[in-house]
Amino acid sequence: MMLQISKCNIKIITILLVLLCSYTYVSAQDQQIAVSPINQQEFEVRSLTGVPYTIIFEGSKIDGQYHLASNGSLTFKTADMVGTKSTLRIKFEKEMHLSMENKLVEDYRSDVEWVKSMLDITEKKEFELFPSRPIMTDEGFDKLKTKVFEYATTESKERYFYQWMDKVNYSVGAFRFFKSLYNASNGEDNEQRPNFLPINVYEVLHQ
Repeated sequence: MMLQISKCNIKIITILLVLLCSYTYVSAQDQQIAVSPINQQEFEVRSLTGVPYTIIFEGSKIDGQYHLASNGSLTFKTADMVGTKSTLRIKFEKEMHLSMENKLVEDYRSDVEWVKSMLDITEKKEFELFPSRPIMTDEGFDKLKTKVFEYATTESKERYFYQWMDKVNYSVGAFRFFKSLYNASNGEDNEQRPNFLPINVYEVLHQ
């Protein structure tokens, strides 16, 4: 079942992940999950962000993918690790990503309808001013804001325009950010990729 995430929670998670990704590349993934020994035979993996992840083991006896719930933990046997070779990494789950993305699109469209109403903008079918999703280049985004501002013909409409600006800046920025994080966690080599490099299990457990 797809996760239902409110706009408020998306903002909280966005801020949290931005802070996490500002850490050095070496420790960034360690700040998103905790890998700690339970005893000499077992260790656990927990989410530190309230975000569910897929945990992927490589170079071990239990290579594969494991679901880590947002408020849960997973227990593994130390004997299933292969010396210093075993690693684990995290991947954002598709359902969570799609839920966040859909919610951002929904909020973006709601904000578009609001500014159209406040600024008396009427779109013709053959010429739609607003993209259907908050996906645009920086140049395209600037052009959109310039065109919308042309409808701010009074002081009150100008205030509405800047209120809309705050909302759409968030929607477009958050959409890009989550897409970049999700793609990086799935192996894409982008600016967020260093935050999802494999963790050496032996080194973490012997810190």
